[in-house]
Amino acid sequence: MIIINDKNLPISYKTACTIGTFDGIHKAHKKIIQELKKNKDLKSLVITFEPSPKLFFSKDKCLITDLETKKYILGKLEIDYLYIIKFNSQFMKTKAEDFLKFLVEKLNCKKLVIGYDWKFGNNKEGDIHFLNRKKDLFQYEIKIINPIIEEDIRISSTKIRELLKIGKVDTVKKFLGRNYFLRGKVVEGDKLGRRLGFPTVNIIPDKNLCLKKGVYAGFVEYKNYIYMAVINYGFRPTVNGEKLLLEAHILDENLNLYNQYINIHFLKFIREEKKFFSIDELVNQIKLDIIKAKNILNS
Repeated sequence: MIIINDKNLPISYKTACTIGTFDGIHKAHKKIIQELKKNKDLKSLVITFEPSPKLFFSKDKCLITDLETKKYILGKLEIDYLYIIKFNSQFMKTKAEDFLKFLVEKLNCKKLVIGYDWKFGNNKEGDIHFLNRKKDLFQYEIKIINPIIEEDIRISSTKIRELLKIGKVDTVKKFLGRNYFLRGKVVEGDKLGRRLGFPTVNIIPDKNLCLKKGVYAGFVEYKNYIYMAVINYGFRPTVNGEKLLLEAHILDENLNLYNQYINIHFLKFIREEKKFFSIDELVNQIKLDIIKAKNILNS
């Protein structure tokens, strides 16, 4: 996958394009991407936004995946090109017809693949009816993707966000079609875990994630190898932590992964974040967390 920007525009190759936030890249998103790749004469192009429009309009909203994780997943889905639009107050004012003209003239979009409820443009004036009215003028094909219903539930980013807020990562897996994971570069922490006998690999999480804070069983993925882990996502209240952390203690291994990119997979919620009265009490709880994680991961 090649990430393109304004310096690459206009592009000469014909594209099949789709536009959206693609938060989580769940099964319904994958259905769109599968359709995007069907025509071998067209390059597949995903257009997304940073920051997410939901965060732009409301700071109370949250995300399933950060941009780094999103780019990684799209790359694994073998998209040809990714174009990231900076979502700001200026872009927000773009009229639907002007945006459509940009897609056709600058991104050479010949096939537009969209979800059934997709809307775009200032005041969401662009919708399926609008696209159908304009397709002869701008000479593009439209493919509408219907929702996926499983167990009487429509798969959507909204539903997945609700589940993440209560720690239901095991249920989220069904809607994603894969484990819920986050990707990042391993950074050096304060080595508290190492001093306590439980060294961790740490990545800096996006502050806007929906994920419930607490301890999880899961694994760390590095270069196609997987390592069982107990994972902590939160502020470490026992030591009055102020920074949001995502740290994983790899079980029965001692790896040096500083500055390497890893994926941290969440399989099962173990317990909520808690402030302990002493370091000894924290250490005893971590030992119990490790036992629970091993039981979950070995079952």
